[in-house]
Amino acid sequence: MLRSVDIKDLRYFVAVYEEGGFARAGILLETVQSNVSARIRRLEAALGVQLFERHRRGVAATEKGEKLYRQVIAYLEERDA
Repeated sequence: MLRSVDIKDLRYFVAVYEEGGFARAGILLETVQSNVSARIRRLEAALGVQLFERHRRGVAATEKGEKLYRQVIAYLEERDA
């Protein structure tokens, strides 16, 4: 499943998860928040699930987002080894 997803989308997902928000992830990734948001929306559409609950002060991973994060970390570690 993850092999069919754009690797950059997965890296953006990890950044949002770890930073707790789109704006902070954008700073880390050296891009604007709208690019981060667009990639996450595309990833959610491709997977057919909501990965984050959006709040005024950031985001929190949904249960599916938590599960995906663990899978993505393992996948990226394996891929980058």
